[in-house]
Amino acid sequence: MNIIRVRRKIASSRIRISELKELIGKQVEIIVKETEPAKGTFEGKNVYGILSGYKDTQKSYQEKQAWELIAREKHGNR
Repeated sequence: MNIIRVRRKIASSRIRISELKELIGKQVEIIVKETEPAKGTFEGKNVYGILSGYKDTQKSYQEKQAWELIAREKHGNR
């Protein structure tokens, strides 16, 4: 018995679910259940910069140089 769980927002009365391709021609039971949005989500709002108050401005230079430092540590200075 296969159980497939698909979570998405319904935009119309017609739904395409590609995960059901392997069940074509078989008897299935389809149950649709409305779920509550997860607590702490900001549906419909822009959350860009929401954590900017916690940033450490003194480490921004280190963050910019992180890739170069890690590459040197891993591969040496060639």
